[in-house]
Amino acid sequence: MCEFVSGNPHNSHECHFSFSADGFIFKSYGYSRTTRQVTTALKILKTSGKHLERQAQKSLLLAVLCIAATSVMLLLSLPKLPTRIDLGGYEAAFALAMVFPIIGVWYYWRRYCSSKMGSTGEKMVTQALESRLNDEYYLINDVLYTNDRGNKENIDHIVLGPNGIFAIETKHYSGKVTCSRSYWQVPFPFGRSPSTQAKGNAYWVNKAIKVSKVFETLKIWVKPIVVFSNPDLELEVIDPEVEVVKLDRLVNSIMSYNNGYSFSPEQLKLMGEGILKQASPAKRQSE
Repeated sequence: MCEFVSGNPHNSHECHFSFSADGFIFKSYGYSRTTRQVTTALKILKTSGKHLERQAQKSLLLAVLCIAATSVMLLLSLPKLPTRIDLGGYEAAFALAMVFPIIGVWYYWRRYCSSKMGSTGEKMVTQALESRLNDEYYLINDVLYTNDRGNKENIDHIVLGPNGIFAIETKHYSGKVTCSRSYWQVPFPFGRSPSTQAKGNAYWVNKAIKVSKVFETLKIWVKPIVVFSNPDLELEVIDPEVEVVKLDRLVNSIMSYNNGYSFSPEQLKLMGEGILKQASPAKRQSE
């Protein structure tokens, strides 16, 4: 047998190519700094849905319709145009009505951009998790649920590992973002605090595991994490109430976490199934 080894001295990964009488064999080895072990990719219990992409498409369509409505109203109202209609005493009201489609263009375009950025960020996080976590970990993407107040919520990623359970809130912001405890400062208006979202998602995951009655006595803690996927973001973090990291530190943060208890593969799979059972119906999950 003839074997060739391909590896990068700056990372912990080697590829072995072997030729024998039985044919060509490829093996990929991942190992820690001290102990080498064969690894494969993490297990995915649920892939990402398309609700952000569909939301982006819907917002773009509505923005285009608002642009069309504004254009038609301009053609009907501007003087010296053959399409102008004499509205008599209603010209002032017509001019005021034009404000609404103009606002609609601004509003729906912002929603479109936000949805596109969110979709991009979630794909980047999923790729990072899939490429660096091994088969000891389970991944659940894009979980929709109803919180205690009856509002619809979304969890971007749930990671189940032998060292802990993680609820990940993904943001694809740009510019400079500052997090000090629960206070957030961003260069644009935004809704709820990312840390509040992450904590609410972690609370629901914990509750879903308990309600599913997978474990009667085992005490489970779900760790909330906020991750920023844009590599150009300038992030300043001061004593945050939840862990806040950039994408290049996410996997290290997950793998270095010590829950104080080691979950077995069977326990992790049961927890994942329990979470999916408590989530919104399959019809919503695919949206």
